[in-house]
Amino acid sequence: MSTYIALLRGINVGGNKIIKMQELKAMFTSLQYENVRTYIQSGNVVFESEATSAPQLALTISQNIQQTFGFEVAVIIRSLEELEAVITGNPFPLTEPEAFKRLYVSFLAAEPAPEALEKLRVYEDGPDKVRVIGKELYSCYEVSVSESPLFKVQFDKLLGTTLTARNWNTLNKVVALARKP
Repeated sequence: MSTYIALLRGINVGGNKIIKMQELKAMFTSLQYENVRTYIQSGNVVFESEATSAPQLALTISQNIQQTFGFEVAVIIRSLEELEAVITGNPFPLTEPEAFKRLYVSFLAAEPAPEALEKLRVYEDGPDKVRVIGKELYSCYEVSVSESPLFKVQFDKLLGTTLTARNWNTLNKVVALARKP
């Protein structure tokens, strides 16, 4: 049995794609996933499954959200081990607790092609910085995400893959939740 985290894109944001966490948890349980728990309303679901294919898990969950709630939601799956590696692999040398409030990780559905990564180079070293490591895009903002010119960049289109972002605090809380038996 492995622990996975389903990261749902764009639910309960701005009054769109509303899903109550209790109903989402019930749907996951109906799929025979075990020890299902959620963290905040933005679509972070920790669960255990015998399945070993993250793409198959994502497809199954996405199809069931469509059937249960009536709209499409992109689902990105990471194992607990992968999320722990995301935390330890942070490329930005941050030490002040305040600095971590400006750190975000976007989880990509697929690793970007080399051509896509080339297009990203112009965004790597301004006051706001981005780095792609594997299937994660780390963003470190000088002031805040909403005040950054990067806020308007559609990284999913630039990189050619679906993504969903989480702030550093949420990521760490989800990992802590996933570590609990």
